[in-house]
Amino acid sequence: MFEKGKHERRRSEDDKVFNRMLLWLAGAVAVELLFLLLQKVYINMLFGGVVAKGLSMFFQVFCIAGAVLTIGAAVWAVVNRRAGRGVLVPVAVAGGAVVLWVVSLLCYFLWDEGVRILLLLPAASAVLILIFFLYQRPFFYNALLIGGGLLALWLHGQYYMAHPRLITACIIGGVVVLAAAAALAFQLRKNDGMLGPIRVMPSGSNYVMTWLTCAVTALVMILALPLGVSTAHYLLYVLVGCLFAQAVFFTVKMM
Repeated sequence: MFEKGKHERRRSEDDKVFNRMLLWLAGAVAVELLFLLLQKVYINMLFGGVVAKGLSMFFQVFCIAGAVLTIGAAVWAVVNRRAGRGVLVPVAVAGGAVVLWVVSLLCYFLWDEGVRILLLLPAASAVLILIFFLYQRPFFYNALLIGGGLLALWLHGQYYMAHPRLITACIIGGVVVLAAAAALAFQLRKNDGMLGPIRVMPSGSNYVMTWLTCAVTALVMILALPLGVSTAHYLLYVLVGCLFAQAVFFTVKMM
């Protein structure tokens, strides 16, 4: 009887996790539909040039305002945390500002190509959602970092010749993010996976692979700049191989 009840509870928990995964995947589909609508309105001018021009002006303003709003929300979250107040609202504001800021940068500076890039992101997000719910948390963390590196290399290959300064800035920003991720891994190891009151990683997690992921991804991104577009695309296979090797490792670990 006890084993039967334990099995029922486990199946109920699995059903809840599966339902949450489906909700997140549905969210990714909804975002894809929104980006398709943006393409029709902003690029194809479905509702005329006035609406498209208005969107362009908004994106131009938010290219600066988004960065200011993100920094302000991050400071707000830090102040609230130190004062013992909730950080959910400022974190949500910061997250929304970052997303809209990225959308504005791509749509304003790259126009139709920027929207094409946006259309690829929900599909990549769906893969990360599957990894998050089906695999261990460290693999999701590493896959997220490698995915960012793959995106940076793809952008380099596609748009460096037309927008060298923008792509160089993206790569430098990506390296900074990887350094911050490595520092965060050190902090999580020190606190046994905890970031303040929030458990980010399971207790006893091994962070060596995360540090290696940060180092390899950063090195590959940096090498892309001096190697040039014609050669740097081969570096994509390095990151894909790294992701595949980790997928095999964590799959075996689950068995």
